[in-house]
Amino acid sequence: MATDMQQLLDKDHSALVFFKAGESIKGTILDVNDSRVLMELPSGMTGLITRREATGYGAEGEELEEGMTIEATVIDPENEEGLVMLSLRRASQDTAWAELNSIMEDERIIKVKIEEANKGGLMAKYKGLRAFLPVSQLMPMNYPRVEGADSGEILKKLQEHIGKEFVVRVLNVSRENSKIIISEKLAHQSQMGDTLKNIEVGDRVEGHVSGVVKFGIFVTFGGVEGLVHVSELEWGHVSDPGRNYGIGDKVEVLVIGQENDKLSFSIKQLTEDPWLGYVEKYTEGQAVTGKVTRWNDNGVFVEIDSEVQGLFSIDQFGVEKGAELTSMVKEGESISGTILSVNADSHRVELKKD
Repeated sequence: MATDMQQLLDKDHSALVFFKAGESIKGTILDVNDSRVLMELPSGMTGLITRREATGYGAEGEELEEGMTIEATVIDPENEEGLVMLSLRRASQDTAWAELNSIMEDERIIKVKIEEANKGGLMAKYKGLRAFLPVSQLMPMNYPRVEGADSGEILKKLQEHIGKEFVVRVLNVSRENSKIIISEKLAHQSQMGDTLKNIEVGDRVEGHVSGVVKFGIFVTFGGVEGLVHVSELEWGHVSDPGRNYGIGDKVEVLVIGQENDKLSFSIKQLTEDPWLGYVEKYTEGQAVTGKVTRWNDNGVFVEIDSEVQGLFSIDQFGVEKGAELTSMVKEGESISGTILSVNADSHRVELKKD
């Protein structure tokens, strides 16, 4: 190998072309070993790429083979041995920065692999360059929903994405500041727009649970997300949405509200309200008797039967505050009255005292 090296150094330099630092040139690989790569350059000059300058930016040294034509960046036009010092790493980096600028301007979609996570978002790599995907630019399905915005829990959820491929668009490229900002949300913008344009209140849609919190569940479909409030999960009382729903569960929802890109869903309204069946036997003007269960500033609540509750308004007792009822009514005592109305919205029968 020493003989080969000497032969390369002893080439006729009568027609040398001198290169400038930072210039990009193409050449053919003459020899590769564990410590360096030798290249044949225009006009018979020889280039040298150290192992460090041959790896790390999309062109790993072990992929380089004799006879390949590659492009490299000049670091030193001529070292003490008369070789042109080159960097494949920097050439690849230059190409990647230029490509990302073009991708951003053309609004193209690319794929990146997530390598790290921090409390602010995810770090990805594109052809050796680090790119930041902020939490705010994640799609609903990948957004870290955490009760109380606990930073430790948010980080745990974000770390679950490490190793995954994300489809993104480039938001900002600044080589001067070594910053690349990408957006998953922007990559799906057209899909989201089409979904919102075609959806209407009253539509039934299928989606997947993308978040579970104390006040309900989030459901995503077609690139958009909406909330099923805890009061819209079931006709009965729900204390813990996480008991019946988990991330990724497939659910059918009814669209009950839309304000710009904010959607409200209901699951319970896809089924008939069982309470309506319970009160079929009760009509306006009917005499009933109920047992007192509680009272407050609205009035006295009584149990007409196991599934139906009635309310005597507070003004019927000649007081203004529930506290004043303490000496007037007792829990468990019976009060008779007449049905004024059956309120399906509040699941309550309004009563008038006899």
